[in-house]
Amino acid sequence: MYSHRVVSLTAATSLENLRALNEVRDFSTTDLGLGGSERWTYRILQEPRLSAELQRLANPRSRGGIDAIDFQPCQLHEFRSQDRMCVENWQMPFGGAWVFTALFDGHAGHATVEYAAQSLPVLIKQALESLLVSSRGHVVPAAVSSILSDCIVRFDHTITAEFTRMFPGGPAGLQNMSTSQIRYLFQDRASATQNMAAATRCLQGSTALLTLTDPSKQNLWIANLGDCQAGMYVLGSRTRAGDWAATFATTLHNGDNPSEILRIRNQHPGERECLMDNRIVGFLSPTRSLGDTWLKLPPIFSRRVLLNFRREWNVQHPEAYIARVKSPPYVSNTPDVHHIPLSRGPPGQQRDFFVISCSDGLGDLYEGRTRTDTIHRWVTVVGQAMQNTTREGNLALSLLRDGLGGDDVRLVSQRLTVEMEEKWMDDVTIIVQRL
Repeated sequence: MYSHRVVSLTAATSLENLRALNEVRDFSTTDLGLGGSERWTYRILQEPRLSAELQRLANPRSRGGIDAIDFQPCQLHEFRSQDRMCVENWQMPFGGAWVFTALFDGHAGHATVEYAAQSLPVLIKQALESLLVSSRGHVVPAAVSSILSDCIVRFDHTITAEFTRMFPGGPAGLQNMSTSQIRYLFQDRASATQNMAAATRCLQGSTALLTLTDPSKQNLWIANLGDCQAGMYVLGSRTRAGDWAATFATTLHNGDNPSEILRIRNQHPGERECLMDNRIVGFLSPTRSLGDTWLKLPPIFSRRVLLNFRREWNVQHPEAYIARVKSPPYVSNTPDVHHIPLSRGPPGQQRDFFVISCSDGLGDLYEGRTRTDTIHRWVTVVGQAMQNTTREGNLALSLLRDGLGGDDVRLVSQRLTVEMEEKWMDDVTIIVQRL
């Protein structure tokens, strides 16, 4: 027979009940617009705390007429942002400072995007300096466009070459190598680290979005490789009526672009699985990128070598995708490069310009709008913020705030404070450059 002890609990006082209610009154639940039955808790932040938390997470910075943010509210290390950016002023011979910006949106890991952010700007700077010296400062726009295109292609070829140099016999030589010989390449103390880095960069990829402005601010070059929306560059200008208009936007390099679909189908006739669900071999959304070398090489490199790096390859069941690789390359490394003369008009009627570059995470925040409506909204928000920077002070931050919900405190709070154990939104990086 068991003995029982009776515990007496004192009823809470009215003050204690009030304190308990106060502790939870700022919390609510949301489905994050997913429409299912599942709900997640989030904390409702009021101003000025809401703006302060957004600034903390967005890491806003300003330099020489360029405002930028990089934003990923999920603070878990494994979900840290795979976006990278670069903003530099290049003092060049024969005529002052060129302004360079770059935005890289990585996928499947950090190795390729980090390598691109560190290496590609250096290549472009060196090539531009050589051009200016050889021409004594008298460059034609087409020559600068060629530099941007050539450096992007050359950098991607470097990623491929650093991997394939381990197999000098090519696919046939790799076929004749034993498994132990292949493993030794990545176990040898002298070369293992370098070889593993080269292999990892082939498994991952990055888009690239670059701008270059000459010292006179009369010429703008834009180079685009990928789908940053989805990494687009938007050139905004003010009309005579005082409104802001979008006068330029880059082409998207992904499966939502009919011309890209047609190009890939024509390059791989008879291969029904070269595109599935508007993705390369059913896997990759961007149709042009840096890296993603396993989609640019014969599949034997993936089967015999790259499958040994499953931990670095953030892909489930890669064998199914590799089986669809019949006639590579499927992903292009050729960018679109545009030269835009900045015609400012006569004195007293000069036009103001700005250029927005962003990763595809910003476009996701405007889901449901047409591309035209989205661009117009971005230009309007930035244009108005240029006229009144008292609210946020940073043009990129103003655009991010609009995308998150603007003045809707609850909606913005959801994006910042929702309690989830996985990433609930894509990385967002924005660069706004006043020209």
